[in-house]
Amino acid sequence: MPNILVADDDLQLCELLKSVLEEENYTISLAHDGEQALDILGQKSIDLLLLDVMMPKLNGIQTAKQVCKRFATPILMLTAMADESAKIEGFAAGADHYLAKPFSVPELLVRIKAILRRVAMERQRTGTAISDTNLQQAIQALPLTNTEFELIDYLMQHQGRTVSKKDLQIKILRRDYCQFDRNLDMHISNIRRKLTQAGLPKKTIVTVRGKGYAFTQKR
Repeated sequence: MPNILVADDDLQLCELLKSVLEEENYTISLAHDGEQALDILGQKSIDLLLLDVMMPKLNGIQTAKQVCKRFATPILMLTAMADESAKIEGFAAGADHYLAKPFSVPELLVRIKAILRRVAMERQRTGTAISDTNLQQAIQALPLTNTEFELIDYLMQHQGRTVSKKDLQIKILRRDYCQFDRNLDMHISNIRRKLTQAGLPKKTIVTVRGKGYAFTQKR
């Protein structure tokens, strides 16, 4: 039974989501600020974090950044701020998906099931798609979001070859390609930062100017 943490300072919404999600056989924990959410994540295994942006103590953006540093929990961000700049800020902080308030319960349930299904598939294939054992273990230990793992996994499967931004945008981010969309670059930047923090070379993923990205094991 998947464990979901709902972090939102709207107490009424939290109780509503708890009731709805428990009917779907999810185990639900509630937090009403960012610090409380991080405490719960540190105490128990959480499969998905539903994270509001506007919260006291630590807001959703600050909390997402801390989650990505310490945990590998996927984040579905819930917010009334649905403009593009807010979404980009959320993705840059580590959110995997974005859902604008007010949202429909059926859409929320579909997104939750899609995220958890992808997480289950990634766990099953971990260790098979990545060939180099030592590097595989190092990457598994990184606090990568689902999207970040999919990106580095896909690049590793095409090791030594340049993968175009368009290919990554469509196949991994599942978005129509737009040369002005910076979401992909932000995800790559986050991966590089986490590689560096783990003592791995930042240039494990290199930029091929005007073409895309390539995975390399050169030290």
